[in-house]
Amino acid sequence: MRILHIITRMVVGGAQENTMLTVLAQQAAGHEVLLVTGPSLGEEGELETRARALGAKIRVVPELVRELDPVRDLRATAVLRRLIREGNYSVVHTHTSKAGVVGRLAARAARTPAIIHTPHGHVFHGYFGPWKTALFRETERFCARFTDRLIMLTANEQREHLELGIAPARKFVTIHSGVDFSRFEKAGANGTTRADLGIPEDATVIGCVARLVSIKGHEYLLRAMPPVLQRFPKARLLLVGDGPLTEPLRELARTLGIADRVVFAGLREDVPQLLRLMDLFALASLNEGMGRVLVEAGACRLPSVATRVSGIPDVIEEGVTGLLVDPASPEQMSEALMQLLEDPERARRMGEAAYRKVVPAFGVEAMVERIEAVYQEVLAKKAR
Repeated sequence: MRILHIITRMVVGGAQENTMLTVLAQQAAGHEVLLVTGPSLGEEGELETRARALGAKIRVVPELVRELDPVRDLRATAVLRRLIREGNYSVVHTHTSKAGVVGRLAARAARTPAIIHTPHGHVFHGYFGPWKTALFRETERFCARFTDRLIMLTANEQREHLELGIAPARKFVTIHSGVDFSRFEKAGANGTTRADLGIPEDATVIGCVARLVSIKGHEYLLRAMPPVLQRFPKARLLLVGDGPLTEPLRELARTLGIADRVVFAGLREDVPQLLRLMDLFALASLNEGMGRVLVEAGACRLPSVATRVSGIPDVIEEGVTGLLVDPASPEQMSEALMQLLEDPERARRMGEAAYRKVVPAFGVEAMVERIEAVYQEVLAKKAR
């Protein structure tokens, strides 16, 4: 097959990692694959360099930007339409909301046989105000009319799309975001240590790996920590990631009087190794397509405390692989963290259960196999 993937930015993030792994696996299977992206700009760090080094064929379209920009959006649509026609692609697969709109419009204009879209979550709550959210919702409904399949990362994400009337049930398929577990198996004792991060060896480490942006809910995680640290003074919070809220979150830690027990590790390439240094994983997201990082934590046998939003309950089994709390609730987050800190054996059992749940079910191999089956099904129907 000739396959074109479209995404707005190849920054560090779950959607981008998912897309990169899909492209590389499809290339390895012998397909002709091109990944089109806009400029990979953002404080999160970029993934484009790594993708190219691994062999991904990438083309940058400067007009393809994340922000709403009618002039550049029209130009991007025209550029993509021409590129699709010239490449004679049989499948156009778009990723994330903005690229999903521009890319699908271009694919429809170019009469592409199969149009597939993976939103990697959605922007129907937690991101924008009412009018902008309504605009995105109606735009998604319109684009779904000429989309052959919508790939959801979890059953909950699919349910939310159905409840909002985005498309009929026959257009949806659920495929978990695949993780390259070999990266986590290779993480060993020779990398970053607790001492390198200024964390005492006898500390209990609560960790979070996420972009420092409001949707990830770091504010509520920080606000949950004072009671935890009062009861467990040797505990430490390790935050891995970067973003526009770095300084505001540092200031909040100082205001809460816990700055000396919160480590901001910044953007890191050795995430598997850092996960190995943690005892518990915490994610306070207000919205999350699946919570890919929760799968990675499970691969490292970590129990998780996470918010009960969108796709997260499909990854974290309440009371079995972790604990779920309401979003924007520091009190519930505190209580859940303390439950696991008070019962290390229970936490250990949850970590083992998390590993069994995600490996190999959430592996990249299973994901790519199912995506290709979707392509083949759609193309076969169009050929009849």
